[in-house]
Amino acid sequence: MHAGLAGRIAEFACRFQWRDLSRPRQRKARWFLADFLATTLAGSTLPEAASGYVLAQPGSVTLPGDTRGLSPESAAVAMGCVGALLQIHDGFGGGGNHPSSAIIAALWAAHGDRPLRELLVPAAIGYEVANRVASCTHPAMTLAGAAPTSITGAIGAAAALGRLRGLASEQLADAISIAGFTAPVAALRGLTEHGSVVPLHGGLAARCAIEAVRLAQAGLAAGGHLLEGGRDPGLIQFLRGDPHALAPETWRGEMLDGVYFKPLPACRHAQPAVEAALAILRDGPLDFRLIREIRITTYPVALMFGDPPRAAHELYDRLMSMPWAIASCLVHGGFGFDNVTAPARDARIEALYAVMRSRVDEGFSADYPGRLSTRIEVEMKNGETRAGECRMEYGVPAESGPYSPPGTTTRPLDEEGMRAKFFDLACRRISRAEAETLLDEIFEHEDRP
Repeated sequence: MHAGLAGRIAEFACRFQWRDLSRPRQRKARWFLADFLATTLAGSTLPEAASGYVLAQPGSVTLPGDTRGLSPESAAVAMGCVGALLQIHDGFGGGGNHPSSAIIAALWAAHGDRPLRELLVPAAIGYEVANRVASCTHPAMTLAGAAPTSITGAIGAAAALGRLRGLASEQLADAISIAGFTAPVAALRGLTEHGSVVPLHGGLAARCAIEAVRLAQAGLAAGGHLLEGGRDPGLIQFLRGDPHALAPETWRGEMLDGVYFKPLPACRHAQPAVEAALAILRDGPLDFRLIREIRITTYPVALMFGDPPRAAHELYDRLMSMPWAIASCLVHGGFGFDNVTAPARDARIEALYAVMRSRVDEGFSADYPGRLSTRIEVEMKNGETRAGECRMEYGVPAESGPYSPPGTTTRPLDEEGMRAKFFDLACRRISRAEAETLLDEIFEHEDRP
């Protein structure tokens, strides 16, 4: 047995059982799988889904709603990308990461003929591990310039895959260390520049996990103390975290409580602005042609996503742009999947960029990262001013509360809302009957996985 942190995490992954999760956490674990399958199905209808297959190699794995055969590594990359295209996949409020795009993608690519219920315990383990690492490095890792999804996702996905494949703890410890050594580092600058390659980074982390497990099974290792270091720093210190904050012996699935599901297709730092715009529209229609000025008050990290899209208005460029999200909401009178599928170039939307003014509020800055807050004031040409505000409780965990963060104009997702979201997204690719069968398979036998 490894005495290091990777070995202790492996011991956690090997001993954890479904019964160790409370009933609310068990149900949430089922939604981890169902929600990402739905976002993948919806994402597969977009032209941009082709980017997930650029690196594809042939094999026997198929993705939901797709018939082409891919190698496990290619399937992991493609699913991680396609499921993230809409920016409506789940996230972890206490770490700034999106666990599903690495963990669910890796598990799907490796599950073979196993029934979907056999993915639930490994998924819960992967989420717990990834989110623990993300939590102990947040927000320092982000502020240092690295997006947390890929690094934490690779480690979490390796733990999940190791459990799925029944690896012994020593071999699994090696897989976790190898994943930490080979994990893709996603520069935050790529996100703030809205690079079209960014949706692939969760899938690349999933591929890293598959390769790490394979390398460990072949007898290779990266060192027993790679995560926490010794005389020299380990990976956790590199990520600006404290390895002493990680105590796998005490983990019981608590990090699942901080996972939230998105009701809207947008970057999480653009969502508060969209919610503020929706609050304005709640008071009645607004003629966007008569807007004189749009004043945006927010927190510093949100302004990293404060530039309009480039001329081509690529999908990811739009979804990561707060100005586009606000303008699209005001022009279309709401915000949802139809905003994404509307023509990318829209002169009405682009005209509003020029009248936007942004500034940072000290109070909103102090709220970050526990609360993401934005206020919007729209001044009309006749002098009328309308305002809306959102204080989204992004970092507040809840074991049995709503599935999406409170403090929004949009009603937080409950069980009914999650089902509605699932069918809305899944049925853009498959029939209602097929979607119901898929959801029934994930939620069957509620008392066991």
